[in-house]
Order: sequence, then C-alpha cells, then structure tokens
Amino acid sequence: MSDGTFPRRYPTEFIEIWKLRNGSRFLLRPVLPQDETLIAEMVRRLSPTARGYRFHGGLRELSQAQCRKMSCVDFESHVAVVVTCRDQGGEIVVAEARYAVNRDAGDRSAEFALVVEDYWQRRGLGFLIMNTLILSARNSGLQWLYGDVLVRNEPMLKLMRRCGFCCSPDREDPYLVRAELALAGAGTWTRHNSGFPSHWRRWWRRLFCVSKVGDRYRTR
Repeated sequence: MSDGTFPRRYPTEFIEIWKLRNGSRFLLRPVLPQDETLIAEMVRRLSPTARGYRFHGGLRELSQAQCRKMSCVDFESHVAVVVTCRDQGGEIVVAEARYAVNRDAGDRSAEFALVVEDYWQRRGLGFLIMNTLILSARNSGLQWLYGDVLVRNEPMLKLMRRCGFCCSPDREDPYLVRAELALAGAGTWTRHNSGFPSHWRRWWRRLFCVSKVGDRYRTR
C-alpha cells in the first residue's frame, strides 16, 4: 500500500458494469481497503452453508484482522475483486473472489476462492467473477489456478467444470475435491477470447449487458 488507504497498483481494467436483462445492475471492481466493512457485512449475510463452503469451517463472522487481509491486497501476489450493487442503504458487496500466488511453486500457480451471496446465486455472477480471475491470472503469467472445493458443494463444482477446471478427488482428504485449470499458452485473454466454449459465451451474453468503465472505456 502506498498510504494505507489505496493500493499502489489498482487495476482499473477489471472495472465493469454488469446489467442483467431484468434491469439489475452490478459493478465489478478491484477490492479497496475501504471495503473492509462491506465484506464483513456480506459474510454475516451468508447462510451457514454458504459460509461453510467458502471458509471450510463453522465460521460465523470475520475477525477484524481477517477483514483487513481480505480488503488490503497488492494486486500482484494477492488479487481480489468484488461485485457490488446498491440497496436502500447504499453500496453492498454481493460477491467476492481472489487468488493468492503460491510462492513455494516458484510463482507459477495461485490458489483461488470465491463466494456469491445466497440471494444472488444462480444468476451468472459466479461465472463472470471467476472469468475475471482467470483473465488476470493468465495475463499475469501464471500457469495454474487451483482451489479446494468441498465434495458436497455441487454448485461450485458445476461452476468449476463450466469454467474448464479439471476436478478430481483430493488424495489426502476425502471431503475435498481439487479443481485445477492450466493457464499455459501464449497470448493475452480478453472477454471475447477467454478460452471458454462458445456456447458458454453465448449464454453469458444472453444473461448480461456488459460495459467497461474507466479512462479507456465507455459505459452504456
């Protein structure tokens, strides 16, 4: 961090506005230190099942240290994005996703995690936010993304397969499935060249109208 309130590197290329065909609008953006409270509130709103899937335990709420760790990232060794929308009380976080580079693997791989708030699940947000992580990881030169998913978390396993991950039983823990995606290959990914099957890209376009925002982009 440069001054404790804003990351030294803030990847504005991640910023997008997503609009569901029913008119619901979401903002995808890199996480900010100021999101500490919003992330804590989202975790409190999660069902016990969703919290268990995300944190693999009986966590009820995040500690202040955990919130700070999730909101203060360098966007190099730790990349995190959030999806927000507005309710009557202002901006709320409805999904978050991140990956942390595995230094023990020579900076070639990263472990990911993501969660979508219960009410907003099965609307395509998980696919979109996972796509963003994949784009970032590959364009950063990583070769692998991986994560551990609970065996009973069928929605997450379905999402992983949809995104091209290979899912196999963990050799040491029968309650876990290891999801892995090879990122090796030349070139830079974009939303239109993401490596996903064409039928999934068509599905994505049917669900959402997506606009880039920032200095180089124009909103619709």
